[in-house]
Amino acid sequence: MRWTSYAIAAGATAVAGTPTAEAEIHYSGPINFKFESRLSETHSFPLSQGAVLVGIREEVGFYEHDAYFKIQGAAVSNELREYPLTSSFPYSNSLVAALPRGSVVSQGYFRRFGFGRLQYYNCGWPNWFEPGTHAIGFRFNSGRGMQYGWVRIKFAGCGFPADNKFIVKDYAWGDPGDQIKTGQKQLHEDKAQIAPPSTKSTGAAPLSGTQGSLGLLALGGVGLQAWRRSRRVD
Repeated sequence: MRWTSYAIAAGATAVAGTPTAEAEIHYSGPINFKFESRLSETHSFPLSQGAVLVGIREEVGFYEHDAYFKIQGAAVSNELREYPLTSSFPYSNSLVAALPRGSVVSQGYFRRFGFGRLQYYNCGWPNWFEPGTHAIGFRFNSGRGMQYGWVRIKFAGCGFPADNKFIVKDYAWGDPGDQIKTGQKQLHEDKAQIAPPSTKSTGAAPLSGTQGSLGLLALGGVGLQAWRRSRRVD
């Protein structure tokens, strides 16, 4: 009966650690893909359900390049978060917004047709101008509902010699119905808690033999080995 109790305790521990299926954020991991060639270059970053994010740096002259993104492949819609319009800049010209970390991706205007520029070759537009690291937001719908995501970009700056070079650092997107912030890599990051470090107390009373055995064996194989060692010491 004692061994049956140990087995039940170990089984309960294993079941408690089993993850449940739920919505999630899909994170690319570090990428650090560099767009810095003298020639035109294009690179695709896969999403889900057939959607693809595409980064482009296009040669238009000697040390002159346009830099832009597009999202394509989703069955219903592909859209990029657009630069906000102002009285001094009433026309968007498909510029994507440079978002700081922690911005809610869905809270903004999205450009239809999934196309957006970081900057023109002549540095004629605000937003992406000085060197820095920012994010762009996007969304797509492949028929299961709207999915939001972000791409983190290190921008070298506009004008010679930076010439709109940029690095795609990483990216992520959520499942349909998920809210996601720029830089967010896990669905419940805001609720995550870190367990406090254990403290050592020289005056703590040792566990009794039965309590110690049950506690160790509830941990499975590792606990069983520890229990056996303790028996040898005894």
